[in-house]
Amino acid sequence: MRFALLTASALLLLHPLSAAAEDSTPRKPSPMVVKAAEDFTQVAELANPWVVNISTTQYIRQRLGGFWEDFYGFDPFQGGTRTLKRQSLGSGFIYSPEGLILTNAHVVANADEIMVRLVDGTEAKAQVVGEDANVDLALLKIEVGHPLPNATLGDSSKVKVGQWAIAIGNPFGFDHSLTVGVISAKERTNIFTGEGAAKYQNYLQTDASINHGNSGGPLCDIYGEVIGMNTAISTPNEGSIGIGFAIPVNFIKRSVPDLLRNGRVVAPKLGFFTQDVDERLAQALKLPASSGVLVTDVASNGAADKAGLRRGDVLLSLNDKPVPNSAALRTRIYEADPGQTLLLKAWREGRAIELSVSPDQLKAGEDPGTWHGLRVINNSAEEAAKRGLAVPDGVIVDGVVETSSAARIGIKPGDVLMEINQKRIPNKAAWDALSKNIDEGQDAVLLLVRGRQSAYIVLPAEQ
Repeated sequence: MRFALLTASALLLLHPLSAAAEDSTPRKPSPMVVKAAEDFTQVAELANPWVVNISTTQYIRQRLGGFWEDFYGFDPFQGGTRTLKRQSLGSGFIYSPEGLILTNAHVVANADEIMVRLVDGTEAKAQVVGEDANVDLALLKIEVGHPLPNATLGDSSKVKVGQWAIAIGNPFGFDHSLTVGVISAKERTNIFTGEGAAKYQNYLQTDASINHGNSGGPLCDIYGEVIGMNTAISTPNEGSIGIGFAIPVNFIKRSVPDLLRNGRVVAPKLGFFTQDVDERLAQALKLPASSGVLVTDVASNGAADKAGLRRGDVLLSLNDKPVPNSAALRTRIYEADPGQTLLLKAWREGRAIELSVSPDQLKAGEDPGTWHGLRVINNSAEEAAKRGLAVPDGVIVDGVVETSSAARIGIKPGDVLMEINQKRIPNKAAWDALSKNIDEGQDAVLLLVRGRQSAYIVLPAEQ
């Protein structure tokens, strides 16, 4: 109420009554303004039926007595626990009449319960069909007993900077809020880094207001077609300052079949390692520009090796699209159609060359039991005795993919892995859980035991 009163006072100061008396003739808005308003209204009427509210609940078990143990050395609660309930809100949109719904992976991450509310108030419990933090996408399924209106997906390759952008979602829980702006920029890569950041980034940037709760909702064009999924904002505080980011719809189209088929996305594997080119490196290598990706190693017998890529090559573009850094290159490779031959332009020994690369089979189809080329099994006293191992803990490396990053740094079958990123690995289940949560675009630190020797080693990210 106080906010409303303050606002009203400000309006009176800005528009005194005497001014209204001088000119009481209402101004007619420009026909272009009227037309734009009608278009926005039509988008709202078209999109609202397939925009949904998503609420999640996570139950967290917390052990009691930690305070007493820390300060008094005993636990009067004798190890009791309590359950805390954490809830969050997000948005989504209906992908198919059968009840498939798209949202961000971070909206439903670690959720024990997911509820979807439709525009008519109908609520349904959702199941996760597929989810992958590498692309920050999740595909949900609800059952309501009848076909649902679904979104029309546009073509983000035709999106132009300056065109209208309309965000719809549930910011701070306010259902079906619509904000309007323009596309500010395209192909924003490497915007977010560190833990939790998507491995593949290629965002549309918009100044349409996006706030907490908008994540997973659609970014539409003036025709009501989805051109992106609202995902994140850049802000010094908790609110929108007009710098929002959306996953392009073509990126979503590329990912949905994988989510349906595998529950996760899969990417072409080329088998080489890179670092970014800075200005000093560009000058030293006499490159035509201070951007690109330097190849630091090539996996033997991998797709890149077979195509003739060499250590020291500097990659300039992929399929005629620039690759200013490694993050952009990863995304370009991922966006390529499965089975598509890729055209790489590189700088080698003072001249430009072109290479055609046919990617290897997708990682998920290569061996569902491997991570970074490692296949592991549980260790035990019996297994350790049989193999002559010094430790009965951790997991045993049972196989290594020949062209993988693990093989490149010398990990061998029979090695025992005790830790991953300084977290203990008691068994294969823990290995699977810990490795799954590591961004494949980041290096991992392993504690490896071979014979009676142990060492920490860095497992590099692989393109």
